[in-house]
Amino acid sequence: MGQLEKQWAPFVLESDRADLSPAISAGIAVTIRNWPDAYQAPDFCKPGDHRLHLGLLPQPFLGDLRRASIYVLLLNPGLSPRDYYGEDRVGEYRKALVANLRQEFKRGSLPFLFLDPQYSWHSGFSWWHGKLAGVISCLSDVWAVSFAEARAWLARELASIELVPYHSPSFRDSGDWVKKLRSVALARAFVHNVVVPRVRRGEAIVIVTRRARDWNMREGDFSKRESSKIVIYNEQEARAAHLSPKSRGGKAILRHLARKYQR
Repeated sequence: MGQLEKQWAPFVLESDRADLSPAISAGIAVTIRNWPDAYQAPDFCKPGDHRLHLGLLPQPFLGDLRRASIYVLLLNPGLSPRDYYGEDRVGEYRKALVANLRQEFKRGSLPFLFLDPQYSWHSGFSWWHGKLAGVISCLSDVWAVSFAEARAWLARELASIELVPYHSPSFRDSGDWVKKLRSVALARAFVHNVVVPRVRRGEAIVIVTRRARDWNMREGDFSKRESSKIVIYNEQEARAAHLSPKSRGGKAILRHLARKYQR
């Protein structure tokens, strides 16, 4: 990512550049460099935008990948006006995004930044907090701690990994990205070469919420014992990708943390 300076946009993995540069000319990817350019665009917030937004920092993952014990696999980061506003106008937020990409976390910080209350103004916090509020409430009750303390514990255990690291309001594989992009292959390789072995050693769990087939994750590839720790959502579950206490993913999180932090 070089120095991740704004004038270096589009922000893409160097080995993705050859595939993504023509996409900008073709109109299936866009480079918007700042907040005024975003909100003054004639198609700002227009429904049906499937373009990759390469003027934003990619989010291939969130959280501390080395120390997390709960990995949630998704498709690609969404997009709202707060992404452009935050990266252009909120310096601490942009610094947090860069620190996450570099996997450099301050002592005492919450590595999963979309469970950090200081970023509660962002749509990413709204999305993740909405998905996990019920699980956090259960942890608060079980551990007899405040909701905020339970949320902080979860923020240290959680990581998410995106199949495609580039933002879009809604995803359409217009450029055959899932097959072509090197970043996609790297995400898959990390999951299969690092995360799955950790699961098999009893150190972690995985919840595949989106595109299990494209992640090369199939139920039949894992033993019955492993399947309790590698939760693969079916098509119906993937539509909403719930992580509530009654969902299979939410139940897996609660089981995992109950074992890890017996009180």
